[in-house]
Amino acid sequence: MKRKNFIYLHVAYWLLMYIQQVIVMIQTGALGTAYQLPLFFKILAPVIFLQLACSAAFFYFNYLFVVPRFLKQGNVIKYVIALLVLIVVFAPVYYIMEQKVYPAIGWNSYDRQMSLAFALMIAVSTNFINIFFGIAISYLIDWRNIHYEKQVLEKEQAKTELAFLKSQINPHFLFNTINDIYALTYQQSDQAPGALLKLSELLRYMLRESDEQFVALTKEITYLENVIELQRMGQKGLCYVSFNIEGTLRNKKIAPLILINFVENAFKHGVFDAEETPIAIDLTVNDNKLHFNISNKVDYRHKDKTGGIGLVNVKRRLSLIYPAQHELEIKEKKDTFTVDLKINLI
Repeated sequence: MKRKNFIYLHVAYWLLMYIQQVIVMIQTGALGTAYQLPLFFKILAPVIFLQLACSAAFFYFNYLFVVPRFLKQGNVIKYVIALLVLIVVFAPVYYIMEQKVYPAIGWNSYDRQMSLAFALMIAVSTNFINIFFGIAISYLIDWRNIHYEKQVLEKEQAKTELAFLKSQINPHFLFNTINDIYALTYQQSDQAPGALLKLSELLRYMLRESDEQFVALTKEITYLENVIELQRMGQKGLCYVSFNIEGTLRNKKIAPLILINFVENAFKHGVFDAEETPIAIDLTVNDNKLHFNISNKVDYRHKDKTGGIGLVNVKRRLSLIYPAQHELEIKEKKDTFTVDLKINLI
C-alpha cells in the first residue's frame, strides 16, 4: 500500500470514530446537546477529540514501536512488559485529562476525586481494543506486503522466463533459410532477392514485435505466411502446405511467436514434398476464440530421437500467457501428427 493511501486510511478511521462518538453523545442527550448545540461545540466536541487523541497516541505507540520491536521479534514476554510500561506511562495522562483538562473545558466524567490506580484501570479498559487492534493490523499489513511482494516477484519471474523462452525459439528454420538463400544466390536465381526480403521481414518481426506482450493477429498470420513461403522457395516448389483462414481477424490480438513452433515442428519432422500429403493448417476465429489446427505426415526417417525444446517451450509460454485461457491437444496417431490449440484472445 502506498504511504499516502496508508495515511488517508488511518485518518478516515479516526474521523469515523470521532463521528460515531459524537452521534452517541447527541443521542444520549449529554449536557442537553440535543437541544443546545452551542454546548456541543464548546464542551463535547473538544472533549471527544481529546479522548480520541489519547487513544490514538496509545494505539500508535503500540502499533509502530512496541509490536515491531518486541512481538514481531518473537519476544512475547518483553512485549507484555513493554505494554505494561506503556499503560503505566499513560495512566497519569488519563489522570490529568480527567481531573484537570476536561473540568477546565466544562466536562466532568466522575463525581469523585480519581486516584492513580483508577486512572490505571481507565488506561487498560480504554485501550483494551486498541491493543489487539494494533497487533492485528500490524500483522495484516505485513501479510499484505508479503503477498504483494510475492505477486510482484512472480510476475517478474514470469516475465524473465518468457523472455528466456522467446530467446530459445527454434533457430532450425532460420539457419536452413539462410543456407537456402545462399544456394539461390549462388545459382543466381531470380527468387533470391525476394527470399532475402522476406527473411528481412521475419527478422524485423522477431526483433521488434516480439518485445510486445500482444500483437495484431494479422501480423502473426503474415509472419507465418512468410515462413511458409520461404520454405517453399528453399524446397524449389516441392513444399505443399494448405493454410486456410476463417473468421474476422480485425482488432484481434495474440501473443507473438506463439504459433510458429507448431509450424516449424511440422516442417522439421513432417513429409510435405507430395501434393497428397501436405501440411494442413486451419486457423479459425469465432468471436474472441481462436482455433488453430495443424497436422502433418510424420517422417520417421528424419525424426529426432532425442526430441527438442520447441513444443516444451510453447507449452510453457501458453501456461504463462494464457493461464486457464487455452486448450492444447497434441496427438500422434499412426503416421500423422496433429496439434489442436484453442485460445481465448483479448
